[in-house]
Amino acid sequence: MPDEGQPRTRIDRGLRDGLGDVGLAFFNFPALSVVQRAAILPIAEGRNVLVCAATATGKTEAVIAPLVWRLRKQTNGGGRGPRLLAVAPTRALVADLRARLETPLAKLGCRCGAQTSDFAGADSEPEVLITTPESFDSMLVRRLRVEGGEPVGHLLANVAAVFMDEAHCFDSTARGDQLAFLLARLRKLRELAVAKGWTTNPEIQVCGASATVHEPQQLAERLLGIGAQAVVCPGNRPIDVLTVQGRWQRLESGLSAADLASTLPVGTSPARIGTLLWAALESGECRKALVFVPSRRQCDLLGRELRRYLQERRQIWVETHHGSLSREHRQRAEDGFHEQRDAVLVATNTLEVGVDIGDVDVVALVGAPPDTSGLLQRIGRGGRRSGLTRLLPSARNAVDAAALASQLVNATTGCIEPRHRFRRWDVFSQQVISYIRQNQGQGRSMDALKQLAAAAWPAADTAQLAEAHIRGWSADGYMAEHRGKFHLAGAWEHYAGHVDGDYTIHSNIPSSSRGREVRNVLTGEVVGSVAGPAENADTLTIAGRQHRVIREDQCIIVAPVNDAEADNREDTPQYGGRRRRVSESFAAHVRRGCGLSDNHAPLVRAKNLLLWFHFGGEVYEAVLRRLFPQFVDTSAIAGIALRIFPGFDAGIVSAVDAGRLNHFLAQEGMGLLNDEGLGRFAEHLSIAGIESMLRELRFADRFRNWLRTRFIPPAKPLAEHPNLAALLVVD
Repeated sequence: MPDEGQPRTRIDRGLRDGLGDVGLAFFNFPALSVVQRAAILPIAEGRNVLVCAATATGKTEAVIAPLVWRLRKQTNGGGRGPRLLAVAPTRALVADLRARLETPLAKLGCRCGAQTSDFAGADSEPEVLITTPESFDSMLVRRLRVEGGEPVGHLLANVAAVFMDEAHCFDSTARGDQLAFLLARLRKLRELAVAKGWTTNPEIQVCGASATVHEPQQLAERLLGIGAQAVVCPGNRPIDVLTVQGRWQRLESGLSAADLASTLPVGTSPARIGTLLWAALESGECRKALVFVPSRRQCDLLGRELRRYLQERRQIWVETHHGSLSREHRQRAEDGFHEQRDAVLVATNTLEVGVDIGDVDVVALVGAPPDTSGLLQRIGRGGRRSGLTRLLPSARNAVDAAALASQLVNATTGCIEPRHRFRRWDVFSQQVISYIRQNQGQGRSMDALKQLAAAAWPAADTAQLAEAHIRGWSADGYMAEHRGKFHLAGAWEHYAGHVDGDYTIHSNIPSSSRGREVRNVLTGEVVGSVAGPAENADTLTIAGRQHRVIREDQCIIVAPVNDAEADNREDTPQYGGRRRRVSESFAAHVRRGCGLSDNHAPLVRAKNLLLWFHFGGEVYEAVLRRLFPQFVDTSAIAGIALRIFPGFDAGIVSAVDAGRLNHFLAQEGMGLLNDEGLGRFAEHLSIAGIESMLRELRFADRFRNWLRTRFIPPAKPLAEHPNLAALLVVD
């Protein structure tokens, strides 16, 4: 019989050899991965391709190698500056991607640099430049080359290819819409460069790499442009879950979410988490664990307690990682976890995307993530070497267990929740400011601004809506028209560039107070930033260690407490931010985890109370209270169940008062939009902008359809619904 592996070996060798020295530099191993086998050829042929596959499958090399090969075949038109621009969602990922690409690119004599607020790699004009959307925006505005008062080039005028890393992070976000505008502006810059003779070819190839997403083809066209192609390589690593019985259970397709929920450990005390971790680490088969927690406060506290608990049993390195800790601390935590043999790293979602921290033997989840996509990102950090994901789930309560079980069932099938997609007109205001600033005081015409919006959002009514916004901002004094050109005025005229390392006009990340720095009195090093210490506390636990508060002024000056002397006080600091509301999709996971069908919304009698388990999420719950105040009381479980007054029945909710619903939208529209993640320029939204976004979200139609399809059977005693009864038990 012929060797069945031989044809695949020939295919791999042919693809690698077809890339010449680029193939040898990037693929110095016997076989290509499935995703590399599928993506190299269409990218090498010049197509715009979004590569979707699980983590650790070689997506980055699958895209970068053929892009570099194609660029090396083309003439650069005599211009200077980067040929390939790679955009990553975080500065940490920029640094990680640069470290990953430097070695293969150096073999080709190609320089790789990074440009963020942490790096100034653009100054050396490398052939490959890695950046964030914010620095991309800044470079478009600030990197025009001028000699003798005349423009003679631009740093990015020679960019012929763009790569989006972790593209799912830009799906239906303010930064994703910003990136669509930046690509449109880059294309216009390339056209100008050809007209000025700075380069010879205006074409730009745009590719991306992403984890599994809902509707990948639509995302490809939304991010990369009409006609883009999605290359999807389904398949996830097997998932083994450590159950309450202390044994590993393989998650198989067809598993019942309700059955799985009953096996998940409930309780998130440090002792319980420590017991779970030690059960996995004790044998030595698992040496490294990554623990995801839902909050910075819990990260601080759990890091402290796990260090104490685990080091009583074995010398295990334990550190913490979250967004309010200093960049230096986070970098040390990443490096330390990579280097240590026995290690536990406790983190919030700051490590959800793919910063390289080395092999992870087991992932612990403290609480359910917001959705399946977040779950896949977190568990995808584990098992890259072994090909097996080992998971230690621990739910905060029965609600959490039901949601987590449903998400895990989704993970076995690759089923991802859809996202609400709409044009974010708050981003347009930021881009108008940046685009006008880019034109060096010359202003922009109405046609130029409308054309930019239409290029970023190719819909029939985009130009018309863009003009309405521009007229509104002009009437409000943010812009002034002079000789057919719009210039910045009023508050917009005074927008600066960089303030304290923050890209004030180039960022759509909502601004938040950094709070006060916590500084180590012994080393002078900043540990992190907090809104304030715990009330009336003389100690402060941050970065997984207890500190004694020395004094408070503009900074909080602390001294570390020896681990042997630390106590068990919950003296974690206050952090900014608001509680994440229970979403419609999270509530639907809870319903499935309770074993109910998709439209089931039962009424139950609990002692003297009538409860309606609607499973609609907190926003729909707020609408229900507004529409039916005579029947709907307060929440029994936020976003899941309401207390109901006598007289309520299924027929009541079939009729929706359109006037009350529209009144709710008029009053609460900005709150609904904020739940979708508006950017920092949302304050400049007009009434027309808010209304157009609400229309695209189709909130009223979605709510009516949701309510119309609820199956509400006659009320039964709570005892007949044991899964629902469990949701009401508070630990």
